[in-house]
Parts: sequence; structure tokens; C-alpha cells
Amino acid sequence: EKLIFKISTPMVLVKLGIVLLIGIAMIPHWNFSNISALPNMGSFIRDLFLTMPFTLFSILFMQILSPVNIAYRKIESNRRIATYRAIRVNRIAYAILAISILFFAFSFTFTLNHEQAMLAYKQNITALALAAKVLPGSLIKIMTVLLNIFAILTAFLGIYLGFQDALKGIVRNIVSRFIPVEKINERFLSVFVCAFSVISLWCLVMTRMSIILLNQLSAPLYGIVGCLIPGYLIYKVSLLHDLKGMAVYYIIGIGLMLCFSPLFILFD
Repeated sequence: EKLIFKISTPMVLVKLGIVLLIGIAMIPHWNFSNISALPNMGSFIRDLFLTMPFTLFSILFMQILSPVNIAYRKIESNRRIATYRAIRVNRIAYAILAISILFFAFSFTFTLNHEQAMLAYKQNITALALAAKVLPGSLIKIMTVLLNIFAILTAFLGIYLGFQDALKGIVRNIVSRFIPVEKINERFLSVFVCAFSVISLWCLVMTRMSIILLNQLSAPLYGIVGCLIPGYLIYKVSLLHDLKGMAVYYIIGIGLMLCFSPLFILFD
């Protein structure tokens, strides 16, 4: 975990800097005529549901919340202080992410026209590849390549921290039914989880599945695990009743929208 944090930290800082620089570099190329008129209400609602998972996943990092909380509990003897520090870090990180990503997204919206956006969607290529064509100079191309590489690596490492804990727990639960827990080889378990993760991702990449479609299809899982279950627990567990409020209704509403969003693919 320490090694992953040491590797990820400089890459995240470089990635954030590139996102802001590309967004700023696009300002001279802004053209507000690229924003077309609003479609009819039916199409607008359909597109809202279809794009919500992709928008949410752009600033979502709940898979890293558990490792961060565990890391703070290792260095803080007081659990309340550890929880406070973890929540504070998550709030600051989310605010930075939301502001920078929204600025980056709006900058792309004002720079690229509808035809260019549709070309990226049909050919399953990133908007960064289009940005390298729109913005002059080789520096932008270098920055987009670095951003793509660092984004993939940091996303993988962040998800891996949460994924390995979950998968190890599942494997331990299954294996413990046949052999004692103390006889489980932790080193072999870690190697198995690492190999399984890499092979699974490699197979997924080989399918050349659309990232947008994958996000839309996996939205119900995030909606249930990240929104509906926490909302249910807040109203079911008496110790969590102090968390009740409008924020919980908002989270449950987002969870329901994520669960129903794949159905709107049928109307696309």
C-alpha cells in the first residue's frame, strides 16, 4: 500500500496539472456556437439518464474510501480522529476533482463541435485524441499521452486497493470452509489476486467494448452498493439515524437513477 501511494502521488499531481493546463489551453478556441439548442424534453431526459453514470464515474472514488480509512486508523490511535481525517481528505479531494473535471468538461464542450463529439463516440476514441488534433503544437500531444497513461495507471492502482481487500475477503470466506484460516498462505493469496485482476482486465480490453456502454451497464451495481444500501442502512440501523436528512434522499434518488439508466439504452 505504501509503495502504491508513493507511485500514485506524483502521477496524480501531474495528471491534475495536465487537466487544468489543457482546459486553460482550450480557452482561446472556445466557440459558444458549439452549444446547440436543447432537444425535446423526451430526448433530454433519456440523454440525462444515459450520461449520468459516465459523469458520476468521472469524479467517483468510493472504491478507495475503505483503504484510506484503514490507512488513517493504522497511524491514529484515536478512531474518531482517524475518521475525521479520512472524511476531511475525502471532502477536499472531491471538491478538487469536481471543480477541475467540470472545468475540463466545459472547456471541451465549448471547443469541440457536435460532429467531432459524434466521431469520437462512433470510433470509441477519447476526446483527448481529438484535442491533439484541434490544439496546435506537439506539447499538447505529449500532455495527452501522459494524461492517458497516468489516468489508467492511477485509476487501476486506486481500484486495485479496494478490489484486493474485497476479493481477499471472498476467497478467505470460501477457503476457510475447507481449511483453517491460519493455514491460508497470504503471500500466495496476494499473488493470486494480482494475477486475477490483470488477466481479467486484459480480457476486458481484448473485447474492445465501448467504455461508455460498460459504464452504463455497470451503473446499477454502483447505484445499489454506493447509494441504495447505505441509504437503507441509515434508516434501518439505529446508530446511524443521526445521519438522516435530505442528503440521504438525494443519494437514494441518484442510486435509483443509476439503476434505471441502462433501460434508457433501449430508447437510444
